[in-house]
Amino acid sequence: MLMMMSPVDLPLYMLMMMSPEQKHKGVIAASAGNHALALSYHGQKLGIPVTVVMPIIAPIMKITMCEQFGANIIIKGADIGESKEQALQLAKENGLLYVNG
Repeated sequence: MLMMMSPVDLPLYMLMMMSPEQKHKGVIAASAGNHALALSYHGQKLGIPVTVVMPIIAPIMKITMCEQFGANIIIKGADIGESKEQALQLAKENGLLYVNG
């Protein structure tokens, strides 16, 4: 029987499968909400630094919750496409793993 993972399980699985070196460096993503929350939550539980680039249209509630989970939040971009461009650039510059949502 093929088991399917829920979308919430995917960030957890990704974080758990990273090398110890990459876990120390951390991850980055672009998200306006749910992916950011899942990544922030699981990153906090596993002690993995999480950075999320969120567009200016992201709900303040989601931004605040991600910050409460310990994520570094960067508000950049008019939409998720611009946020993703910024996140990919930061990943390259800082050796972070980009986690697509």
